[in-house]
Amino acid sequence: MDPNDITLRAADRLEAALERLALVLEARLAAPAPVAASMAGPSTNMVPRAEVERISARLDEALGRLRMLLGDDAAAEV
Repeated sequence: MDPNDITLRAADRLEAALERLALVLEARLAAPAPVAASMAGPSTNMVPRAEVERISARLDEALGRLRMLLGDDAAAEV
C-alpha cells in the first residue's frame, strides 16, 4: 500500500470511524436506562434497535463495495 494514496488513506479513516461508531452504539444500547428516564416512559431521542441494525447493514455493504473496488490487497490491509 502506497502511504501517499489518498483513496486508501480515506478508506482507512472511514473504516476507523465506522468502528468507533459501532463501539459507541453497542455501549449505548447495552447501557441501562437512567432511572429518571425509565420513570418518564420511552425515550424520544433513542434510535430503535431495528433502525441501528438496518444502518449497520448498509454500512457493511458499502464497506464491502469499497473493499472490492480497492482490490484484494487493500481489503487485507484495511
